[in-house]
Amino acid sequence: RWRLRARYLWDNSPSRPIATARTLLDTRVLPCTEVVSAADGGGPVLGYAGVPDGAVKILHTLERQRESLGAGAPVRARGGVRRGQLLTGERPPGAELTAVVCSPSQAARLPARAALVLPYRLHSVVDVSAGDWRPRVSKGERKWVASLRAEGRWGLEVAGDRGSFDFFYDRMHVPTMRMRHGDRTRSLPKDRAYTCLFRHGLLAFVTVDGARVAGMLCRLERDGATLTSRLVGVVEGDEHWHRQGVLKLGNHLLLEWAEEHGVRRVDFGGLEAWLSKGLFQRKRKLGPRIVPAPGHQGRLRVWWHAGRDTPAVRDFLVANPVLELIGREELRAVYFCDDARPARLDLAHRCANIREFRTVHLDAFLAGVPAGAPHGGPERT
Repeated sequence: RWRLRARYLWDNSPSRPIATARTLLDTRVLPCTEVVSAADGGGPVLGYAGVPDGAVKILHTLERQRESLGAGAPVRARGGVRRGQLLTGERPPGAELTAVVCSPSQAARLPARAALVLPYRLHSVVDVSAGDWRPRVSKGERKWVASLRAEGRWGLEVAGDRGSFDFFYDRMHVPTMRMRHGDRTRSLPKDRAYTCLFRHGLLAFVTVDGARVAGMLCRLERDGATLTSRLVGVVEGDEHWHRQGVLKLGNHLLLEWAEEHGVRRVDFGGLEAWLSKGLFQRKRKLGPRIVPAPGHQGRLRVWWHAGRDTPAVRDFLVANPVLELIGREELRAVYFCDDARPARLDLAHRCANIREFRTVHLDAFLAGVPAGAPHGGPERT
């Protein structure tokens, strides 16, 4: 058990010494990971370099966004790059759009042209201690929850037995991750989830007519004031329950439970800095603060860079606005546009602590960037 707990803390602990050690190891000692991802059917060539963990979190996010624009399955090639060459901009990955994950000081050394600095990992946190969290929830969400409550069929069940944990993990969480992410699935192994989450947290089920249809496995942090949602799932990964919004309802029930039991805040877990992700748009409706992730992940940065000016690159940037960092922790939304592509202002950014945004014209952002497909290859559209 101590090994499982140590591994969990190494990955997630907010302790400053642990986070500092992990950040130094990932950004200054371990070899850089480099991956270039092309796609059948077009779309920009995507590049990733930096800490190993980001090849999953960041590159998979970008590949899904590319697929949403009509691209096919990714074709990846791994390479090797020296950190010194990478961080001076001397040899970035050979891609049209590149994400480099590194420390803040390393990000500051990279070229500023056609680039933004983004947070690597964010969490959405709702403060329930003051009792005024409900008005911050979007009006549509409040109305939707009230309509379900009026049916009288829905409830929240808290369970503490091993059988309930097995049911959640094997019949809810694993099938749901497989259904949502396929071969991109990433999660906590079962033994670590049991030791580090279940034994130190809360397992809650959303029920309809008394039957368990969704579950949320949360960790109660050491301060006793923060409940962090870590793993979720619907029974058998059934798409029907996703369409019914049972996990979204579970978030509201979890907030009510926390308020009733003296928990000060609920952390609904991790997000990347792209506003087009459905997860960000759903969590935003709860009226949270969007804050850097606790631990080492909140200390990392993403250098988000356009290396070519092509129609596919412009389409991608416009379709996927981002949250950039101003100073150490303040966030601001960035929407791209050009004369033929209006800014996607329909992808909302406003949260409890995010009010500002700016619109960037791509002609200015990409000024001086080579135009057309690399190496004289066919133009990607």
